[in-house]
Amino acid sequence: MQAMQEPQRAGAENETRIYLIEDDASILQFVRQTLLLRPGWRLLGVSGSLAHACDHALASSANVYLVDLGLPDGRGEDLLRLLARHKPEAELLVFTVFGEESRLIGALEAGATGYVLKGCSPEQLVAAVEQIREGGAPISPLLARLLLKQFRSVQSSVPANPQTAAAAPVDEVLLSERESEVLKLLAQGYVNKEIAVRLAITPATVASHVKNLYRKLAVHSRVQVIRVAQARGLL
Repeated sequence: MQAMQEPQRAGAENETRIYLIEDDASILQFVRQTLLLRPGWRLLGVSGSLAHACDHALASSANVYLVDLGLPDGRGEDLLRLLARHKPEAELLVFTVFGEESRLIGALEAGATGYVLKGCSPEQLVAAVEQIREGGAPISPLLARLLLKQFRSVQSSVPANPQTAAAAPVDEVLLSERESEVLKLLAQGYVNKEIAVRLAITPATVASHVKNLYRKLAVHSRVQVIRVAQARGLL
């Protein structure tokens, strides 16, 4: 598929700007048709390979990335890690045919904030993008059940008596007062724009604090930030 780049329109900050990472021309056509349901949304660009996405998607001003996990020259999870590290203010929605539990967990750990299977209707894809822009975490129902199963499995492996569990050594992590505030709001499910409003700072400043949290906690996604922060007693 020929990769393309569409010009960005100067618009409001709340405008939904999408970048698609996909090598199947039929999926590109599906996404274009879906966008007809939301004329205010913009498709800023498309990459048909991991290499092209590393050069162009990272430079895009998109705030929603639709990422396929099966790319001709690599795995979408690698791109998710890059996007999570360099574009923490953006939402990363996996749009793929892979419905295996391992791919779901791997994508979430890599930084995905949503996971939708191909074969959904245009209305379902629109709903997923709207949900993720509002701070939700859309996941196809079948995959949500797999995730719940995984969670229950982890819970069942936790000793009933917490005193029997060995405490893992924790290196001290020093966060600024503002970083701690941002961390708490992230854990409550707020997105960068909402955090900016609550703290009376700019979204760019929030993104900078999030990047600092990633660096200090040695993680690359919001899910990992919350998980590690809880383990270290920061939440």
